[in-house]
This record gives sequence, C-alpha cells and structure tokens, in this order.
Amino acid sequence: MVDTPILPSKFLHLKCLTIDHTIISSSPAYNYLYLVYFLDACPSLETFLLGISQNHMEHDSIIGDSSHMRQMPGHRHDNLRSVEITGFYSAKSLIELTCYILDNTVALKYLTLDTTRGFFSCSTGEHDRCFPMDKIMITEAKRAVLAIQTYIERKVPSTVKLNVVKPCSRCHAVESYL
Repeated sequence: MVDTPILPSKFLHLKCLTIDHTIISSSPAYNYLYLVYFLDACPSLETFLLGISQNHMEHDSIIGDSSHMRQMPGHRHDNLRSVEITGFYSAKSLIELTCYILDNTVALKYLTLDTTRGFFSCSTGEHDRCFPMDKIMITEAKRAVLAIQTYIERKVPSTVKLNVVKPCSRCHAVESYL
C-alpha cells in the first residue's frame, strides 16, 4: 500500500509496474490521475499494467460531464512502450490518466483498454461462452467504450496499436442503458 500522491523515492531501474486496485463498495471514487506520480517515479518504465477490480460502481463518469479534463504537469516517459488497463471503466479520472499517458509518451507501441475486467472470453477460441457479466457490468462496459471513442481514440498516434476489449455481443446481448 502506498499513499498517493506523494512518493518519497524513485525506482530508477524498474521496467515493469503492475498495480492491482480493488475498490470496495464503501470506498469513495478514486482519483486515478494520482497514479501519474508512480509513472514519474519510474523513469526506466517500459510496461505499465493497471488492474481494476470493483464490485460497486461509484465514480464520476465522464459520460455527461461537461467540465474540463484536468491535466497534470508531465514528465516525458521515453521508455514506456506498453500500457494495459484491465477493468477499464468510464471514470473521469481514469480517462484523464489515459490521456496523460498518451500525451507524455514517445515510445508507446501498445495500449490495451479492457472493459471486461479480464474475464475469459469466447473470442479467444478457448471457451464456448464468455464469463457471465451482470447488466450493471455490461452497461458500464458500454459506457467505457463510448468514453474511449469520445476522448481517447482521437489522441492515439498512428504508431500505437490500440486494443479495446469489449463485452462479446453474442454472450452479453443486453439493451443499452446509456
């Protein structure tokens, strides 16, 4: 456990950073933009993996939010090549973090935004059906995809391969609740 936003030291030789963030129902909305301090503390970072697990959606969604996106003073992340966020959802601060990464990296090659929480999928060919997702999870995944299309896709340079993992339309056919 590290209390952001202050990080007392630098991790000069760290190449891969994995953060697993679990949100319990009683916790307030988390400010993901504070994770910038971790990126800044790792100047040699090549791979950043963020796993978000939540059992209750309590956040400030960027969908329908007319306020401006916040920005952090950024350092250049010259070595960051791969970013994967599993459990990606429409939280405004998560969109802001992703935009920060896109704006402050020069070597980024892969950006994966997984709206399904990394659950197994029939699209891999390894399973007949996808992991079950309830209506709330599917609705939030659709909101996340809309947020990606609205705020992130236009910022992705042509040199970066964007992979957006969406709920399977065959296994998760639910009316849109947007």
